[in-house]
Amino acid sequence: MQIHLSQKLLKYLPEVDPTTFTFSEFTLASKTETLETSDAQIKDIETGVKWVNLIARVVGKSDPRNVFSRFGDPLALSIATISDGTGSMRLPLWNAQIDRVSIGDTVQIENGRVRTFRGELQVTVGRNSKLEVIRSNQHSRGVL
Repeated sequence: MQIHLSQKLLKYLPEVDPTTFTFSEFTLASKTETLETSDAQIKDIETGVKWVNLIARVVGKSDPRNVFSRFGDPLALSIATISDGTGSMRLPLWNAQIDRVSIGDTVQIENGRVRTFRGELQVTVGRNSKLEVIRSNQHSRGVL
């Protein structure tokens, strides 16, 4: 649990016996993490949100490049940009995901993890997530 300590309380903290704390001095922190998955629009996603369900269109996609995991394993990475009309954000695509998603596709993300990477919010699809192309720019595709 996070709590906000007032300046007044911090000033006198070294002099206070912890057994005499009164909880009326505490207020809940203004930013708390949302741990449950919620259906969201991109404009509503902020730093405190951790898990989302989204439907968005792929509006851009970088050429794949090779990177190494923290364990030294080689991986292919492409960064897609997705938009739902309310905003846009980045979607990293790894290995087999890269060839299954194209510009113009509409994707549905379930249990996507929201993270900040290099100062930008992005949604990642990991083991507990699902990325599905629900409307293909070319032809019908399956679950990723």
